[in-house]
Amino acid sequence: MKNVRAAAALALAAVVRDGKAFSGALDDPVLESLTQPVNSKTDKADNIDTRDRALYRELCYGTLRHYFLLDALLAALLRKPLANKDSDIKMLLLLGLYQLLFMRVPDHAVLSATVNACKDLRKHWATGLVNAVLRNSLRRIDRKESGPALLAALCDALQVGSEAARASHPDWLLAQMQRDWPQHWPQLVAYNNAPPPMCLRINTAQCSREHYQQLLADFDIDGRPSALAPAGLLLARAVDVAVLPGFAEGWASVQDSGAQLAAQLLAPVAGERVLDACAAPGGKTAHLLQLCPQLRLTALDSNATRLQRVHSNLERCAAGQPQAGQAQPGSSLQLHCADAGDLQAWWDGNAFDKILLDAPCSGTGVISHHPDIKLLRRASDGAAFATQQLRLLRALWTSLARGGSLLYCTCSILPAENAELVKKFLATTPDAELQPLAVGWGIDTGAGHQLLPNTGENGGFFYAKLSKRGATESEAPSAD
Repeated sequence: MKNVRAAAALALAAVVRDGKAFSGALDDPVLESLTQPVNSKTDKADNIDTRDRALYRELCYGTLRHYFLLDALLAALLRKPLANKDSDIKMLLLLGLYQLLFMRVPDHAVLSATVNACKDLRKHWATGLVNAVLRNSLRRIDRKESGPALLAALCDALQVGSEAARASHPDWLLAQMQRDWPQHWPQLVAYNNAPPPMCLRINTAQCSREHYQQLLADFDIDGRPSALAPAGLLLARAVDVAVLPGFAEGWASVQDSGAQLAAQLLAPVAGERVLDACAAPGGKTAHLLQLCPQLRLTALDSNATRLQRVHSNLERCAAGQPQAGQAQPGSSLQLHCADAGDLQAWWDGNAFDKILLDAPCSGTGVISHHPDIKLLRRASDGAAFATQQLRLLRALWTSLARGGSLLYCTCSILPAENAELVKKFLATTPDAELQPLAVGWGIDTGAGHQLLPNTGENGGFFYAKLSKRGATESEAPSAD
């Protein structure tokens, strides 16, 4: 398929119609040429080239970010909704609107390319419809305006009055953010609708942050130190990791600056038994070993494919020699494909000194990275995730040594998954207590710190550190 807009329409239809995560939509055989590295000797003539791959990503991510606004505008422009079987044409129209409103593509080029994409989708009948709808939108776009003023004027012209649609969020999520964060929700909307910064975590065991920043400058890549993460560098623009100096040798990894706080807060000490309970894709695992190579570390993930990513990341970072689930005497690192909450399936009965529980969550703190979350999540998901998180927390608590600590974290901004869950756990677990976090960031919720998303710096993360009280007097060993 030569037409990148047609390919993008199919990928978006897989998200909107079929409920597939965007990364999953890329598995469609039609899009295979987009996901494979370019090889000039072996690529077929109809493969989409490197520049079109970049355009494809911009079209898909941008349209997903602004989906609810674009959908409301399209509904006002159409005389009647398109049938479900023509969801690819609807996605094509949304892609066209996105280009007209958010990209620096000449209007005539947008119309021509979008109309031609109908032919690649084998829906020649739709060329007239697509042309008419996009031309109608152009007549209503006031080019004397730009940015938010242009969008507001178009919404007024088309009588799109919904606050959620104008904010390009589902109704339930905007209402939830307004309830939970009444002073901060405009900041959250702005973050969710903007591309995230590309943040690197520098492997300071191999290279200082300052030295790596200079290496980037030598390659004409601008980077600035993260104000949040001591090893973080924020890039002025996203680049392919293949052009990053020393990336293949593990000098740097891509990781949100907010996620880089986890290993620091856990504060591993040489010789400790440490568990990374939900380890994929392995960024935090590698960071733990980079901070303290002499750990007896166990890393788990319930998905074998994702666990392989942990293995690959550790191998690239030279962080250890994974034994992929085989208990090797004296090994510093063990990988297991297992449900962290099913201790009988993987735990050898030896207690851990420290546990990192990066729990599965709604992902509402990293929507900028994964804009399909706005379409895939539902209002009830927070409670469902909280049930799963509490199950994991209670199960793993059993494997924590007395005097040990557990760092609970999510990339969510929903209190039900964060502070409320920690309070519930503390109320029902007599030997658990909350450790204060001496940090200069985030909001102290009374049951952990909430780091809210900040455009240009970090995503949203929650951290709570819990310690397990030592043996009580009745449990203490006798002196006899």
